[in-house]
Amino acid sequence: MKITNQVKIDPKTKEVLILLGAGAFLAASIIFPGLPMVAKPFINAAKEANRNKRQKEWEKFNLWRLRQVVKRMQSSKLVEIKEEKSIPIIKITQKGKQKLLRYKIDEMALDESSWDGKWRLIIYDVANTKRAHSEMFRTMLNKLKFLKLQRSVYLTPFKCEDEIEYLRLLFGIGNEVQILKVGSLENEMAYRRYFGI
Repeated sequence: MKITNQVKIDPKTKEVLILLGAGAFLAASIIFPGLPMVAKPFINAAKEANRNKRQKEWEKFNLWRLRQVVKRMQSSKLVEIKEEKSIPIIKITQKGKQKLLRYKIDEMALDESSWDGKWRLIIYDVANTKRAHSEMFRTMLNKLKFLKLQRSVYLTPFKCEDEIEYLRLLFGIGNEVQILKVGSLENEMAYRRYFGI
């Protein structure tokens, strides 16, 4: 039996950003009913079906709450209205994308089963003008359980290239951070015990 009266959930900013960041289509007319709609030109049927499928992602949300959240996000410049094939849609802004990157940090962790016999040394030298970014990068290295060897030198045996690249992008410090992959270290057994490998 098909259930038609499903309980709608209240959306959060994070959920809206994730859907928009993943390309889920949201018609601006849903959020702003008074928005004038331009007559739709002929659109390829397959593309239109795909668009409608992506729009269904939003049907789980309480519409009134979704409108409130999106309006707040628009005021905060996290989203904007853009025209796509003459249809006004809600799109994530660059500021919104940065916030989305920060949300992903909360879930970031190294795979502690990824030991491949190599050690990763993270060396960085961030300019004083980016001191705040340097501090945030250091905080993340500690969160990811890197071992501090010296002031700007950290160590892990686990694969971390993707995570470090992500942090480089987020904090705008791509040229100031290096990853060195080495086969052996002095006092290696002590480091093995520390990391439990």
